Amino acid sequence: MTRITNNMIINNFRNNYQKNAGQIDEYMDQISTGNKFNQISEDPIAGSKVLDLQSTIKFSERYIENIDDGTSWLSTTDQALSDTVTTLRSLRDLAVQGSNDTMNDEDREKLKNEVDQLKEHILEIANSSYNGLYIFNGTKTQTEPYQSATTDNSTDYLANGAGSISTNKIEREIAPKTVVPISISGDEVGFSNMLADLNKLSTALESPSDSGEIQSSISRVDQHINSVLSARGKVGAIQNRLDLTKDRLESEQINNTQILSDTQDVDIAESITNLKNAENVYRASLSVGARIIQPTLMEFLR
Repeated sequence: MTRITNNMIINNFRNNYQKNAGQIDEYMDQISTGNKFNQISEDPIAGSKVLDLQSTIKFSERYIENIDDGTSWLSTTDQALSDTVTTLRSLRDLAVQGSNDTMNDEDREKLKNEVDQLKEHILEIANSSYNGLYIFNGTKTQTEPYQSATTDNSTDYLANGAGSISTNKIEREIAPKTVVPISISGDEVGFSNMLADLNKLSTALESPSDSGEIQSSISRVDQHINSVLSARGKVGAIQNRLDLTKDRLESEQINNTQILSDTQDVDIAESITNLKNAENVYRASLSVGARIIQPTLMEFLR
């Protein structure tokens, strides 16, 4: 038979008391913080999972911000290209009117003035900006790409001379190891050639008019319209990709947030119940502690 001494009883009580007090402290921490654990050492597996999920969610937020910025940039570009097509179609209509042999020189002079104004409007479009950054000059976003001129030489419309338009793409990272371009170069749209050809149209409308050149200008305007529509198609394709990627990231974000909550967040109702039970056990242990010092044989005989 094992002999039970007072020291053994006291030590067992102390261990159980500390254990019960620790459980109360644990449940109180869970309720006050809303977390199942506050240190990775308390649950290394779940803790590592939480860190991975938090990192994934944080990166997804950054990717979504990049997508939103890219979408805004592309929307500005698409609007500029749409305005360009509308303006070119108006210019084509003017050229068709000017090619009519029944028009007199005064009428064609009026058409020339309209052409000149629309040409300047296209120049403004070519210098469009987003947040103060020029959208048609590649990575040279702080350099104005085009300037006004009245010649048939396309390089005269380049604000900084031949070859000054940057063809380098502005890019955004939208997923791990996934980078997409969000810019269209002015060279892809053909703004400098467009402005030079419109000057030819303007000159052809002067008195006496050059019907042959006006007909050639109509053909060139059609080519520019097709070029701008092609560039707009590229922009639309990138926009669609960004939208699809954003939808996927947001869906993953919801799933990862739910998994993080299931892994990390405590069930408050369950923790309160556990705390109440732990408090009852704790009080019972205190009651037991009050009886731990038993009378000795001599005290009993006395």
